[in-house]
Amino acid sequence: MNSWPKIFLSVSVVLCLISFGALGWLAFETTAQTEAGTAAGPMFERQKVKATNGQEKSGASNSASVAPALPIKDELIDKLAKINDSESVVPGELLLSFESSEALNAFRVRAGLAGIDVLYSDARLKVARVRYREAQKMAQELRDHAKDYANVGPNYRAWVPGVPKESTKDASNAGGGVPFENSGLDMIGANRDRSRWGAGVKVAVLDTGVTDHPDLAGVKVTHVDLVKDGQPMHGHGTVIATLIAGRDAVNGGVAPASDILDVRVADSTGMGNTAFVAQGILYAVDAGARVINISLGAAADATMLREAVAYAISRGVTVVAAAGNEQATSLAYPAGYDKVISVAAVDAQGRQAYFSNSGENLFISAPGVGIVSGYSGGKTVIGSGTSQAAALVSGGVSSLLSRNYQSANIPMVLKNQAQRTGAPASQVGAGILRLP
Repeated sequence: MNSWPKIFLSVSVVLCLISFGALGWLAFETTAQTEAGTAAGPMFERQKVKATNGQEKSGASNSASVAPALPIKDELIDKLAKINDSESVVPGELLLSFESSEALNAFRVRAGLAGIDVLYSDARLKVARVRYREAQKMAQELRDHAKDYANVGPNYRAWVPGVPKESTKDASNAGGGVPFENSGLDMIGANRDRSRWGAGVKVAVLDTGVTDHPDLAGVKVTHVDLVKDGQPMHGHGTVIATLIAGRDAVNGGVAPASDILDVRVADSTGMGNTAFVAQGILYAVDAGARVINISLGAAADATMLREAVAYAISRGVTVVAAAGNEQATSLAYPAGYDKVISVAAVDAQGRQAYFSNSGENLFISAPGVGIVSGYSGGKTVIGSGTSQAAALVSGGVSSLLSRNYQSANIPMVLKNQAQRTGAPASQVGAGILRLP
């Protein structure tokens, strides 16, 4: 139902090879450099000289003779090229973090002259998402104003996770694959009168968009489209919304009285990016969401996304994110960030789902194999994934908030109530979601 792009596995390999961490580009010399051959020996001394275009480059001098011309290599442009070669990033885009609001404002003024389009910026986080047309001009901007930048990084793609075939990629995985063939409400202690669960609580669903569905009849759903591609919506967002607030008599959502804020951050193929997710988080906070569900993820850390998550949490918003379905030993982002309620999937026997990612920061687990939910086109489907598990946890958080639990205490309540399984915390977190 929710198939990942087939490129994911190759993307992960490429990503590992080209990842520059937080890309602290400005820690290395941001001047063009020459590569002096070893034949030059210690007699040659590097010095900075001015090129005809006013750009600094490195040269070599010798008091006794003039060194032969050496090829000039611009490491910054090379880095841009390598990043753009990766299928895991949006080509021609960067995410910029600035040292101050003044630095961000100054950049916005001069960006157009350098052929740089500012696609999004936020003064609170001092960040901008940009698209550049010429790598040389982008590199020149980073060089000339190096002191203004706190971080420069790529805009990583973020995917709606699909479910791979069983494999032994993660040898420590418990391998659970027994389907619930229901909503999983029994296991989490929610198969009771919950008609008022979620009342007065707005839950933001950052996903592929939520479509009309009979299970959502009577649910207040507000739509915001950040993608704006004019394409039909992928059904994944509707799955998530119905598991949170669906009103089906048998397989309804955990907190059917919740309001849903539908923030579309991924397109009809389930593809988004970390900038859209970060922007969606900020929008959700501003719109009064108390819970943010993110059932998609990226394979790498991005400063803009990390800071957006921290901003939401600092304002008392609970951020719930899917661990990912790559059978990996690390969590997708933003699930991998501290203080995020990261969610793994278990099967009907309470075993870690064979596809569910493991990781040190894993917080909790929930039903995620063979889960019944709504889908676009008014359909009812059975699907699997940490996406479904995260949605059940988000519904659980909404129910607790509506029952006067304080947001600051939610993590402790979830941990204390979780059903222990005996599996390592890296596989199932504190245990399986169990609501008081």
